[in-house]
Amino acid sequence: MMTTIRGFFVGWLVLLAGQLWAQAPAVLRGRVLDAETHQPIPNAQVGVANNRIGTSTNDDGRFVLNIPPAYARERLTVALLGYRNYSQPLPELPGPELLIALKIAPAALGEVRVAGSVLSIVREAVARIPANYPGRPTRLEGFFRESDEELDRHQYRYLGEAVLKVLKAPYTQPKNDGEIVIKQSRKVDLRLQHKTGLLQEGWYAGPFIPHRFDFVHNRLDFINEADFKNYDYKLADITTYNDRPVYVITFGPKPKNNHADFEGRLYIDQQSYAFLAAEWHRTPTGIRHDFMPRNFEAEVRAYRTEYQFYAGRWHLKSVWYNTVGTGATHVRLRHLVEFLTTAIDTAQGPKPGYIEKAQFRDVFRQNAVRYDSAFWRNYTTLLPPEQLRHALREQERQQQAELLFAAQAAPASTNKSTKSPLWKVLERLRTGSVGSLLPLHATAADLSLSFAPPGSTFLAQAQRQTPARDAAFAGGWFVGSLQLDFTKTLSAYYSARQVRGSFQGQSLEIGATYEHNFNPRHRPILGRIGVAYFNQRVGYDFGTFDNADEGLRVAGTKLNADRISVAVQQFSEGWMPRLGLGVEVTHHLEVVADAGLLLPWRTRSELHLAEESGFFLGRNEVDLALPAAGATVLVNNAPGAAPWSLGRPVLTLGILYRLL
Repeated sequence: MMTTIRGFFVGWLVLLAGQLWAQAPAVLRGRVLDAETHQPIPNAQVGVANNRIGTSTNDDGRFVLNIPPAYARERLTVALLGYRNYSQPLPELPGPELLIALKIAPAALGEVRVAGSVLSIVREAVARIPANYPGRPTRLEGFFRESDEELDRHQYRYLGEAVLKVLKAPYTQPKNDGEIVIKQSRKVDLRLQHKTGLLQEGWYAGPFIPHRFDFVHNRLDFINEADFKNYDYKLADITTYNDRPVYVITFGPKPKNNHADFEGRLYIDQQSYAFLAAEWHRTPTGIRHDFMPRNFEAEVRAYRTEYQFYAGRWHLKSVWYNTVGTGATHVRLRHLVEFLTTAIDTAQGPKPGYIEKAQFRDVFRQNAVRYDSAFWRNYTTLLPPEQLRHALREQERQQQAELLFAAQAAPASTNKSTKSPLWKVLERLRTGSVGSLLPLHATAADLSLSFAPPGSTFLAQAQRQTPARDAAFAGGWFVGSLQLDFTKTLSAYYSARQVRGSFQGQSLEIGATYEHNFNPRHRPILGRIGVAYFNQRVGYDFGTFDNADEGLRVAGTKLNADRISVAVQQFSEGWMPRLGLGVEVTHHLEVVADAGLLLPWRTRSELHLAEESGFFLGRNEVDLALPAAGATVLVNNAPGAAPWSLGRPVLTLGILYRLL
């Protein structure tokens, strides 16, 4: 066990620092400093070939960029808001770390006159989005990192990285969310000794931050015409980017306004009115409006998004997303997600297939993309800051010490799965809603009912005319169906439904299903075969009657409510073989359609009595087999069975939702 843990940590540290150690001739290493203070500059945009490829500096001002041979004679550029643009030919590679000093480019607010209101600047920037941003689909390749950190202990729970293909829809289509493909991934869980709860399985939608927090494409509230009335906009400063003046505009809720969710800063190019960047956070109102897990109370939700110029348009460069809050275990957590564009492709290409695409509800740490060490050795990543590398080294030492003492106390322990039994069940559980079209052979008839249990004062008498019907619908609520997957192909299920309409009743199925995927390389299309036990009751309501007998018992069941409903019903039970098809809509949602054949081994007529007053959870009901003492049912003025019965074929439609 101790060797395993050590391997995880050492391997991960090697991966994080591998770009620094690599001696490949196409690797450029550099550090960006402030020319006056000599302090490292984070988040500086480093580009080659007019930003066709690039990266950003980490918190220590360092970067590593893999240079393909085709770009060896291109120029290197470094740009950052508030600094003069830096450019030079690429140095000979391999070589020592390149030191780059950026000079501040001050711009005084008084040097620029603003015609009209500050809001008019924002409106103009929004109006020019079609001219400043891609009007055709664009493909980005980029680096993704997410982590969970316990703030009080300064310890990381989890660290994951990936290379993403981001398919951006045109910026003229803000409602088109685009696609994400996870090209490669690597991840490590840093809590191997404490994975016993339900909260360790991670956050979903992390790789989608290039779409979720692209505020220009999505027209987030603070640049949306419909929400301008909720915000105040102020010109805070004038800075520069690429030696061009840039408006710095702050925005926040208007006084006494409870509808503005965000507060922050916008950076808008003075000449083109392009949004260059934004940094913002959710207000207390915004946090309340945001969807968060019930077991997580957020304190901070902060974001930063930047864009870069390439081929005449502005493209997404980086996204930073930070959440701080307290979970169900009362531990303060920091969830940090970053994305960095490393290559831009404006050429049109085929869209990814269903199997390739990541899905919004997927948890990144559970993705099945295999780790390829050769790939990562040659890929440009965002270097982790020294603080992160130091924290991981300290955690490795602590884990080794804990494991050593644990091994001395319990030398026979083994490295077993640490997921709780409940979690293992929930991973295999699906719930859903199912509806069935039942064959019902019902003829129009006059029915008379009289029921007076011996020794009781209760009396139910009524006449009804039942309609002719060929079918009845039976449906279940969203939790009306539960399915437990034993394997990827074999499952057991339970389904409860209610007959609705002129006829009423209840049905129950318990069975097993085998599924075979006929389309393994694309969206799964599943052939289904199964068998189930079923029982079905279909009845006709005769009304609700007063009950003055507090000691009324029917078939051993006490019915002492003031009001009791009575129905005549047919009961059937038996086997039902089924054939059908299923289609996976998402990784969590499947639509199914089955055709079954009812093979009853027993049928009978019954009276259904149910309490209709009193607390609803304490109401009793009973099914009394006919014939019974005190009960008389006449069909067209003659004794007989209920004039309806079930047929054989059954059509079932439903949805199944995977819980985890």
